[in-house]
Amino acid sequence: MIGPRNFLTNPIKKGRVGKNTTFGGQIPFKEGDDYCIAKVIATKERHYHQSKLQDKPFSQMSRRNHKGLFNKDMEVFDVKDQIKKIVRTQTAPRIAEHERAFRPANPLKKGYNGTIDKFPAYIENPPRGLVRKRPVEGEEEKPRFKMTTNSYSRPTPSIATSMKNMRSAFPSVFRR
Repeated sequence: MIGPRNFLTNPIKKGRVGKNTTFGGQIPFKEGDDYCIAKVIATKERHYHQSKLQDKPFSQMSRRNHKGLFNKDMEVFDVKDQIKKIVRTQTAPRIAEHERAFRPANPLKKGYNGTIDKFPAYIENPPRGLVRKRPVEGEEEKPRFKMTTNSYSRPTPSIATSMKNMRSAFPSVFRR
């Protein structure tokens, strides 16, 4: 009596093992095939397109001259005698006359970075002398630190104990 087999295997494959192993034999390489032909065609189309473009595309924002036209008046009319030259005169600035001197409505604070005044003169800080307070005999000593509150902080209660969550978890217990 022979017992059942432990495991089953496929028979050994026929053929070679190693480099250059194929199912149908070696495929010959064709010299005429170009692998990157799509890229070559796209490059030719782009060069053809760029050769047809102008130096600069048309722009609605033309250079502005004194009247905002595309061409100067001299070039359009070609008559230099009829066009008058613009004579620019210098005008004196208007001087305002005031009844009294300027005084700001909301004056700034005095001191550094707060006024229109000059920087104040340097004054040296006087040395501070440390003087310790001696306890007076017969008096009670004051506490040095006083608590601001009498309660201590407590942790936040869990959301599992929230009434809404307990109702959704155990609806039969909270049924009316």
